[in-house]
Amino acid sequence: MAKFNYTHSEDDDDRAYVRVDDIFDIHILRTEEGLIIDVYDPDGTESVASIALPEDSVAREGEE
Repeated sequence: MAKFNYTHSEDDDDRAYVRVDDIFDIHILRTEEGLIIDVYDPDGTESVASIALPEDSVAREGEE
């Protein structure tokens, strides 16, 4: 079973971090344009994947 540790940035309300299985770091940033999600290698030094989701593709609670 996967283990997820979630941390909300104390310095930036629009940023959160997820550590998966004590290996991968996922950084989530909310911007006016949408969401940016970066996945970093186990060293946390290099982004191995990144995705940007435009505002109009981000679902809102109660919307389909």
